[in-house]
Amino acid sequence: MSDRIIELRTENSRLKKEVQNLENKILSLVGMISLKSSGGHEGKNVLNEQLINLIISTNRQLNIVSPKIDRFYANEIKKLTQKGIPILIITNDRGGIPKDFQEIYDDLKATTGINIINNPNVRYLLVFNSEEALYSGGALVKEELEKSILIVTSIREAAKLRKIAEIFSLMLPSFMRGK
Repeated sequence: MSDRIIELRTENSRLKKEVQNLENKILSLVGMISLKSSGGHEGKNVLNEQLINLIISTNRQLNIVSPKIDRFYANEIKKLTQKGIPILIITNDRGGIPKDFQEIYDDLKATTGINIINNPNVRYLLVFNSEEALYSGGALVKEELEKSILIVTSIREAAKLRKIAEIFSLMLPSFMRGK
């Protein structure tokens, strides 16, 4: 009988470890995708703060989808190129960008380390690197993001980031797509 008790205790201990491992995996997934509200009186700068943190923390490559980009974010992006970090931007055609933003577009296009791909169908904001992605409506324009009430989706899960990279790749010309 005592052998059976020892056997059951050992099995119980093993099962407790498996349950703990499963709980840890579940807890690690929770928080990997979050939804927040940005804009209005309560969260005026939520999205801008998250975007700046993402841009500053990028150490390999930054990918951006935005209908237009303002001077503030253009300067932040150009700071990354000075560190040797490549930037890939998908944005509207120059003619589809408001005149106030065309000079900024030209400046970014002329900057070494920044590659701009034109797509006339860009209607949302997506900024991502290998660790995190931020997705929302709007454009990479600080003042507009402060004034708009938007849903911000933050993603840190590796499998979802790979899926975002695949979707991003589909927006690129065929010669630029990863194999």
